[in-house]
Amino acid sequence: MLTLDYIMLLAAIQGFTEFLPVSSSAHLALLPSVLNVEDQGMFIDVAAHVGALLAVMWHYRARVAQILTFKDWSLTAKLAVSVVPVLALGLLINPPRGITIIAINSIVFGILLYAADRFGKSEREVSMRTAFIAGCAQVLALIPGVSRSGITVTAMRARGVSRKDALDFAFLMSMPAIGAAGCYELIKAVTSDEAINWAATAWTVGLSAIFSLLAIRFMLRFVRHFSFAAFAAYRVVLGIILLIFFI
Repeated sequence: MLTLDYIMLLAAIQGFTEFLPVSSSAHLALLPSVLNVEDQGMFIDVAAHVGALLAVMWHYRARVAQILTFKDWSLTAKLAVSVVPVLALGLLINPPRGITIIAINSIVFGILLYAADRFGKSEREVSMRTAFIAGCAQVLALIPGVSRSGITVTAMRARGVSRKDALDFAFLMSMPAIGAAGCYELIKAVTSDEAINWAATAWTVGLSAIFSLLAIRFMLRFVRHFSFAAFAAYRVVLGIILLIFFI
């Protein structure tokens, strides 16, 4: 049974890790194993992601307004291009949530994040081609341990996009992907016979939104002064610990 304490912990983990390049889905999948409790289920995971979506929309509300009123055609087109791959392939992928795959992905994509950030130049803006490449990379984030923000930032840094611009676009391109996933899971839930704990869902969405907003603001300040090396190191250490103690 989902208690308020557990929901708060889950929302905090989702909120902070969704916008840090460390894989929120990995941490959500690990939580039941670490605490030895029943998995909270995909619907609650998606509710936590919906909270993250609300946080992004609030932080970028001026840009969201421009997109919705068609005043920034360039950004709208880039976001549309970036979401095509995950919408086309998302329903075809049923990724495992095991600790082994999380550990391996945490290490591999942590190393890739460091390499792209270390050797990527900071000269280009996000082009249509870069947006599509980042969108293709986002498909990999359906696998726990990869990280949506991590893999999209990695792709854009490898293409020479600055850290700030890469983060901004990574956060913005999460909106249609998270929104589509939320709608899909909601349709599945209301058409199934399984009972839905709407109170737990509401708490998860609200708390996740608060923690997500804090994480967004933290990351955008962080990249003004530091690289992604610390997050890459965390991913590698986390993967090694999981391999040693859980496998």
